[in-house]
Amino acid sequence: MNKINVCLSPALYDYYKKDDTIVIMVDAVRASASICTAFANGAEKIVTVSEKETAFEYQKKGWLTAGERDGIKIDGFDFGNSPETFSEKNVSGKKIAFTTTNGTRAVQRVMQSKEKNVDLLIGSFLNVNAVAEFIGNKQKDVIVLCSGWKNAVNMEDMLFAGKLISLLKNNYTLLEGANISLNLYETSKNNYYDFIMENSPRLASVRKFLHKDIKYCLQENTTKVVPILKENEYFSS
Repeated sequence: MNKINVCLSPALYDYYKKDDTIVIMVDAVRASASICTAFANGAEKIVTVSEKETAFEYQKKGWLTAGERDGIKIDGFDFGNSPETFSEKNVSGKKIAFTTTNGTRAVQRVMQSKEKNVDLLIGSFLNVNAVAEFIGNKQKDVIVLCSGWKNAVNMEDMLFAGKLISLLKNNYTLLEGANISLNLYETSKNNYYDFIMENSPRLASVRKFLHKDIKYCLQENTTKVVPILKENEYFSS
């Protein structure tokens, strides 16, 4: 039976990485939801980059730019990291260079490791069932890579991991990170928003400003798109 585990921070990825795996990067609030929303609304492709300077180079080539640092839209970018800005009107048929404090850097962490035969997906609550279906059609071990917050563990990514594992647990051997995330998810009783506000001082402190985005990002199964990396760019499967 294949195994599933959860890496709670990109800083720990070296201890989890291996060939022939499916890696699901999750930055539940907000990058994963923004990427999924962009593809659901017709974006052609998305490149994730670590630094804003790289995104500006893409901008010179006609790409849209999107991203933030410490939650704040980067000056000179077309969009920040609020998922609802990635509307069909704004992104249909467009190419987007995307950089965020946590999520896109986690993607780069995997890309730079150069394991063989790795499927690198983007997971969010918005597409969790579609991700589970994609995984179920493969015979590979699975790693859920939580982007965390500046390499620290966060609540929302672990909850996503637990939700995904709840859909897969009967067909995989669950390792310790997977069991931790599953137990956390089951404790939340599917009331993600209240659970996060009670247990994440970081997100509770920005609730006034990000309430709408957080609510949006915690919706389940609003899209069936599964962003997958192909030759260093993301496309919708």
